[in-house]
Amino acid sequence: MEPVRTRFNSTQFRLSNFLESFKVNRSLLSLILLLSVSPVSAIEITPDEASIAKEVFVDGLPVDPLPSWNESASKNAIMAFVQKVTAEGSTDFVPISERIAVFDNDGTLWPENPVPFQVAYALDMIKQRSATDPILASNPMVQAANAGDLAKLLEGAHHDGLMQVMALTHAGMTTEEFRASVESWLKKATHPRFAVGYDQLTYQPMQEVLTYLRDKGFKTYIVSGGGADFMRVWSERVYGIPPEQVIGSSSRTKFELRENGPILVKTLEHLFVDDKEGKPIGIHQFIGRRPIACFGNSDGDKAMMEYTTMNNPRPSFGLIVHHTDSEREYAYDKAPKSSGKLVDALADSSKRGWEIVDMAKDWKTVWSAAAVPGATVATQSIVGNWLAEDIAGGGVLDRAQSTLQVSEDGTVTGNTAVNRYGGKAVIAGQKITFGPLAMTRRAGPPAMMDQESKFKAALEKVASFRIDDTGLMYLLDAEGKNLLRFSKLDK
Repeated sequence: MEPVRTRFNSTQFRLSNFLESFKVNRSLLSLILLLSVSPVSAIEITPDEASIAKEVFVDGLPVDPLPSWNESASKNAIMAFVQKVTAEGSTDFVPISERIAVFDNDGTLWPENPVPFQVAYALDMIKQRSATDPILASNPMVQAANAGDLAKLLEGAHHDGLMQVMALTHAGMTTEEFRASVESWLKKATHPRFAVGYDQLTYQPMQEVLTYLRDKGFKTYIVSGGGADFMRVWSERVYGIPPEQVIGSSSRTKFELRENGPILVKTLEHLFVDDKEGKPIGIHQFIGRRPIACFGNSDGDKAMMEYTTMNNPRPSFGLIVHHTDSEREYAYDKAPKSSGKLVDALADSSKRGWEIVDMAKDWKTVWSAAAVPGATVATQSIVGNWLAEDIAGGGVLDRAQSTLQVSEDGTVTGNTAVNRYGGKAVIAGQKITFGPLAMTRRAGPPAMMDQESKFKAALEKVASFRIDDTGLMYLLDAEGKNLLRFSKLDK
């Protein structure tokens, strides 16, 4: 059966964007477009593409808000949920004030192996302090920490030994001293496997979800078993989530008025563990609204998932990140190396309607730009505007420009000769691959359409690039053969 085609032109796209900014009812918008604009330079879009095209536009092109995700059920579910709760006039519409999304941190937004990053901080700090403090060194949990006995620290319903070590390394400091300590540690400490700073090691697909939701009027919160004060040091810089939107484990803070002014001192008293059943409690205490979207990765997030999605008067959404990628990250569920056990929540996911992300299959890219060697995005040498001078050894038409623009964040746009295109590239050293490219669908003269076809086919085969001494850039296939030659337009 032939797909139903919806025809738009460039004028329609501009008008659509303008009216969308004023939140015109979509049915009225469709009527306006059909009655007021004649079909010139038409773009054919299938119904599925049309639904995506309503989301984001760049130069009249539909842009995928989740480019690091492979086309999958989980990606489609995220976008379908967001679209239905933000469509004014829909029975599923949720006002902006109620668009609350909560995210676990460790294992959901960044890794938790070989240990959660705050644990890595605590272990480093306890080792330093116990070396000069005999009383501290005599503590059995401190001894377990210094011996690397993680199993001992993880015993108890809430990893009691680990929480004690974290409290010992945090208590007695002013909040400003603690902040300075964490910032200093982040500048020097690196992940033992990936050899980059911990705060650089975030999941690019989840960063895109955060941005997508915020662009659609959602307020995003971290609700994590990690320490609230620890996460508040860097959450805004790393995730764009301000400290007041971070809910985590905490203990009582004491106010003191000293000679140099008022200060807050961290204590060991009244420890609140924001994990498992503690997460819904924390949400109620600190947000005061029930979320409509929840993202987690372990049984520790199960109660938060249930609170978000069961008997919610509003449409709701739950998603679990399943760590299945031992090559690019880690693979675990029922037997994690540290935290992140996933058994019960995974078993309940089907009956609760929670989406399961298979990291190995669903994520095209794991790491954020420039985070991990071998998984960086654009480097400075290739950034800029390029004009194709040769395609597969056959030259190019004088009157038809095929172009490529690469931005520092890896975004690529350009012209095939007839149509505009856009998407993402992943660059690691001299390696480069292009993700799926969104493209307009105009028709042109046969010779120009032939050049477009060759240009598109060449981009699909690209595996690396080189720039010679004259400044010409060559895109190469997996065997190192030249596919495309470019000169730079903005020297």
